[in-house]
Amino acid sequence: MMLARSNFGRVGGLGWQIFAQGNLWTGPLKEKVLALVLAQTSARHPQTIELRHPADGSEQVFFLKVFHRTSPLAAFKDLFRTSRAFGSWRQGLALSAAGFNAPIPRVVGKQSGWRASRREFTLTPRIDGLPLNEYCLRQCGGGAAPFGAKRMQIRQLARLIRRFHDAGFVHGDLVASNILVNTTGATGPRFFFMDNDRTRRYPAWFCQSFWKRNLIQLNRLPLPGISLQDRMCFLQAYLGVKRLSRADRRLARWLEAKTRERRRECDGADPSESFRRLMRWSADVAPSNRSRIG
Repeated sequence: MMLARSNFGRVGGLGWQIFAQGNLWTGPLKEKVLALVLAQTSARHPQTIELRHPADGSEQVFFLKVFHRTSPLAAFKDLFRTSRAFGSWRQGLALSAAGFNAPIPRVVGKQSGWRASRREFTLTPRIDGLPLNEYCLRQCGGGAAPFGAKRMQIRQLARLIRRFHDAGFVHGDLVASNILVNTTGATGPRFFFMDNDRTRRYPAWFCQSFWKRNLIQLNRLPLPGISLQDRMCFLQAYLGVKRLSRADRRLARWLEAKTRERRRECDGADPSESFRRLMRWSADVAPSNRSRIG
């Protein structure tokens, strides 16, 4: 179902600004969510909690994501920017309206007023699927994936991300674990952009440095079954070319250099190694990147 801003109404109570879809925000669910939000210890990073709620004779599974504002400086900055919870909700709606798959919170809220410890939250239905890194492990970890099918999905993802950027969107952290792969449809895998609280949309003429950052983020992690040739296949499909031009090759070398920097900064890898070895996946050293919802 396509959701729009008009499907949500303001339902906030004392001390809260809350928007919810339809009549979802009622009785036991409301009490359970607010109790969980207030029970969380203040933390720099968001906290995600699985929440199960009976509805219409079945059980709905949601993910409750709690954001914390932990300092007076953050409180001051929040005067001039959209909150992360409401940003995630608005970007989910914008992505959906633009034809992209993304989770849309059914309830979004924040504590009212000026306070350094203000909390925000989103409540989002669970989406079936695997983060891209885990999907690669299942499909390609043992070399079992047919070569043609793997390359087709690589090109599909590359063209999707190019369309995402052409539409003006830039993801805040486009690592493999923030792309969810859903395989329940009859037409092949569907890719969902997750964790959109820092996703932004810019005019089409805006500087390209932001989308280049997304390519570095996605390229940073070694992935099971993904070779350097697969990465070049991705770049060619992203650029929409069969052969790289001189300018394209400069971009490829720049992406390699930046990937080496990020591997050193984030993972402690030795950037002087050959790029093939640097990007080779190993179960012993693979980073832990479990999926995050919201």
